[in-house]
Amino acid sequence: MARGLAKREERRLQILACARDAFAQRGYHGVTVDDVVARAQIARGTFYLYFDDKRAVLDALVDEFLKRIGGCIVGIDIAHAELSPREQLRQNVDRITRLALSEPALLKIALRDATGLDAAFDAKIRSFYEALRGLLGASLAEGQQNGLVREGDRAVMVSIGLGGLKELVLDAVTGALDRSPDALVEELMRFLDRGLLVAERASQVHGA
Repeated sequence: MARGLAKREERRLQILACARDAFAQRGYHGVTVDDVVARAQIARGTFYLYFDDKRAVLDALVDEFLKRIGGCIVGIDIAHAELSPREQLRQNVDRITRLALSEPALLKIALRDATGLDAAFDAKIRSFYEALRGLLGASLAEGQQNGLVREGDRAVMVSIGLGGLKELVLDAVTGALDRSPDALVEELMRFLDRGLLVAERASQVHGA
């Protein structure tokens, strides 16, 4: 039984991987179920044992990717015994950046190519961003209360932060920015040091 379930999951992941690569190469609208079947080297009937249609495949790919992105974000623990708040922030940025760059096809599909597909898909992406906005807004509020984040309009800060990170990783995977993950993370942290963190506290945690 366990072996059968494992093989079924392996086949499902194979179909998803083939669909992901096809979508990335030709765009969602340019790919048919037959294209995915041909890449996966399976019968058309086998495809329908796992997914109802092409859209179900897209939903599965994007849902899993957004879940993984969300899982990269860990709340900042002000009282952490070993890691400064800045280092915890840097680790969050590092995890998100590396995941995004490791999945260029999914990143482009989820955040660029499939945008505007239909109301349901746009609502999915909007819900994801709203959740990130809430999490980042709460973190900034706590940072301001603890003197780590400069005073200012948090809603504007959130918009700049999310928009900047989105464009950064998209530019990186499309070739507009030819930088290593380490270089991207460090440059982003320098930007945050100067535009978000309180200067004297930022200098303290640099030396922590």
